[in-house]
Formats: sequence, C-alpha cells, structure tokens
Amino acid sequence: MQFGCFVTNRRGGYELSLVSLETLHLDLLPDLRCIWEGLVVSNLTTLKVRKCDRLTHVFTINIIASLVQLEVLKISNCEELEQIIAKDNDDENDQILSGSDLQSSCFPNLCQLKIRGCNKLKSLFPVAMASGLKRLRSLDVRESSQLLGVFGQDNHASPANIEKEMVLPGLQLLSLEKLPSIVCFSHGCYDFLFPRLVMLLVRQCPKLTTRFATTSNRSMSAQSEVSQVIEDSSTGCSMPTTTSRMCTRNNGWWDEHEDEEEEKDEDGGGHDN
Repeated sequence: MQFGCFVTNRRGGYELSLVSLETLHLDLLPDLRCIWEGLVVSNLTTLKVRKCDRLTHVFTINIIASLVQLEVLKISNCEELEQIIAKDNDDENDQILSGSDLQSSCFPNLCQLKIRGCNKLKSLFPVAMASGLKRLRSLDVRESSQLLGVFGQDNHASPANIEKEMVLPGLQLLSLEKLPSIVCFSHGCYDFLFPRLVMLLVRQCPKLTTRFATTSNRSMSAQSEVSQVIEDSSTGCSMPTTTSRMCTRNNGWWDEHEDEEEEKDEDGGGHDN
C-alpha cells in the first residue's frame, strides 16, 4: 500500500496523509481518546472500531466532510462512546449535536452500519441526517443498553427543514436486537419508509412502541403513531414490537422462541468482522 506524506498543519505540527488507505481497524486500544488528530484518510471506505474504552465519539463534524467514500462503519464494545459524531469546539457544555450542524450529504456512500455493545449511546445520528443515507443497505444495532432511538430528536432544527416521512431508499436489512431501553425508531414523531426492505428483525426490545407495517405497495414502514399503520391482511406484516419477531418480504411474520439458546458470537472470539 502506498502511503502519503507529512505536511505542516495550521498549528505548525504534522498531519499524516494516508492517501491510499481504504481500510482502518482500531482494536483493543483502551487509552485512545481521539482517532483523527493529525490524520487524513480521504479514500477510507471501511472503518472498524472495537474495544476502545475511552473513546467518547468517533467523528467530529469537520472530519466527516473528508469521508465521503466511507461504505462500512462498525463500532463495537466501546463502553464510553456517547456520540458517533460530535462537535469540534472545546465547549464541553455545547457538545450536543443537532441536524442543523450537518449536511444531508453526510456519508453519502455508507452501505453498512453496525453498532454493538455501546452502552452510553442514546442514538446514532440526528433524524435530519437520515435523508442523506441514500445508499444504506444494512442497519444492525444490538446490545446497547441505553439506546433510546436509532435516530435522535433534533431540538434545534426547523420543522420545515425535515420531511414528516423520512425514506431510506436502499435499506434491505434492519435488525434491532437486545436493546432494553429503545422506545422508538426515531424521536420526534417522524415516520420512516423502507421501500426495498427484505428482512426486518426485532428481538428483545421490550419498550419499543414503533409499529412496523407493510404499505399497499409492499414497502415497509416504521410508524410513530399506531393509528397511522396501514395493515396488509394478505401478509399479516403489522406488528407491535414488544415481542420478538422477524419479517421477510416474501414470508411475512413469524414468532421466535425466546428460550432458544443464545446466539454464539458471530465473530468466533469476539472480533467484529
């Protein structure tokens, strides 16, 4: 692999430009607090972060502008992770990220997002950011005990700037597992439509009130208001999410057995592949 060169940054230090780097794995780095200080990786397509116990955020607003090629993001077992994207300023009292801080084109090529064992995360992104995830195909969130919603409510954004119904046009797999605190798919009463969804798995999310249903054109929807659910009697694909259920586009819903043996670590040793 060809590496870039050192260039002087605005502080008179050094910035390492790895212009050809496409995959970055950060594993078992208990003292890591910042990923991107002095590092430029504009061609990065895959980022995996695992067991970085002191990491409180993965990206800042400034760095994501250079990560337009990112396709795969996997974060697991980062116990202190509070946000995936944080502000760049040093004011500790103003670190709550809002959708108005982000362009809708953030991560325009992101295809796969997997979050596991991040127990301080309350949400993944502000809801306003969902409109930019047009190529997202797989969304897998599990074992994160304080997660309240996949998308967080944005108190700073103007309602006129956010569509009432958000669409994830490329999403094919949605999995929500072992999330004891999750209340809704998206805070702020936004409905979602998944026109290409093939499989939906909701397991051990006892507080989840969002209702998933198929629409008349067989798209899947995530409805914040139960009264808005459009049921498809031919497939039976409307469900309350207090139970453990799975859905595929062709086969409809079926119940899972809660007493089944716990799934083995898919990575055979705890590594997130």
